[in-house]
Order: sequence, then structure tokens, then C-alpha cells
Amino acid sequence: MIPDFNALFLEGLLLGIGLFAAPGPKDTLVIRQGVSRGPVWGVVAVCVFADIILIALGVTGLGSLLGSQPGLVAFLLLSGAAYLLWFGGQRLLACVRNKSMPETQGNLTSQRGLLRTAVILGFANPYAWLDTVVLIGSIGAAKPVGQQASFASGAMTASLVWFVVLALGCQRLTGLFRSAKVWRLLDAGVAVLMVYLAGMLIADFLVLHPL
Repeated sequence: MIPDFNALFLEGLLLGIGLFAAPGPKDTLVIRQGVSRGPVWGVVAVCVFADIILIALGVTGLGSLLGSQPGLVAFLLLSGAAYLLWFGGQRLLACVRNKSMPETQGNLTSQRGLLRTAVILGFANPYAWLDTVVLIGSIGAAKPVGQQASFASGAMTASLVWFVVLALGCQRLTGLFRSAKVWRLLDAGVAVLMVYLAGMLIADFLVLHPL
């Protein structure tokens, strides 16, 4: 039993790390708060909590349900691509307007707004649903009932490890982000990455629904 648990936990952990290591909107929010010494740990907590909920929903059956509906998968692919393009456009606009460098977020109102943003990115982001609910969830749901929890716990641990390591690493880079130019370069890089990820989702859509 223990070897099976370890193998399934490791499978979920490695799959989760592989997916979470591809930066998305949530990761970008953590990076910006980490390098600016903002309230990053609240954001990390929300991001991990969102992943745990979505992974649990996916493994308990929602992932297989969505995966078996080509129309829903197509909707998630296109809406995810649109979301990433919008997010990348916002970062590109901030770069062009020289508004990339974040303002001080020490007051309670701005911190609450930041956490609301994290909640939206965690739960209302189609790209996150594709990763956690459809991909991780459908693989986990295919496991025998008694083994699903082991796989899911590995994927959930991957989310925790990834976001904690990301936040700690970004906090060490604070000194590099004291100029507006570096922040503009970061936003430009994020914009390019979001367009690339959106292109991948569109390519997946075209595979499922060729023109």
C-alpha cells in the first residue's frame, strides 16, 4: 500500500510541477509581488487554495466530465486563449505607458484588492481550469477510486512547493527591480509569454477542430 501511495504521489507531484512551472497569470502576480516586496504570501495562499479546490473537483469527476465534452473543451481552449491575450495586452499596455512599476500597496484596501485579483485569477481563469481540472483532474479520475487521493495529494503538493519556491526566489531579486526600466522589461516578457501560451491553446483547438 505504501509503495503504491508513494508512486502515485510522485506521479501527481511530477505532473503538477511540470504544469505549474509554465508561468501563467497567477505566477505573474506572485512574481510582481515577490520582487516588489508586496504582500506575496497572501497571494500564494490564495493561489494554492484555488489549485487544491480545482484539483479536487477534477479528480472527483469534473475533469473527466469536461474532457468528454468536445464542445466544453473547445470553449475552455478559446476562452483561455482570449484571457491570456487580454492579460498579455494589459501588461504590454503598462509597458508602453511606462506604468509597469507597481505603486506602494501598504494600505488595507489595496491588499484586499490584490487578494480579490488572486481569487479571480485562481477560480475564474479558463487557463487554470484547463491545467488543474481538465488535465490533472482527468488523469487522476482515471485512477482506481482508492488511489485517486494519493495522486491528487501529489499534485496539490506540487502547487504548494511551486508557489512557495517562486515567491522566495522572487524576493531575492528585489534589488534588481528598483528601476522602472526593469519592470517594463518584465512586463514585455510577460506579454510575449502570454501570447505564446495563447497560441498553444489555439493550436490545440485547431487540432480538435481543423478548419
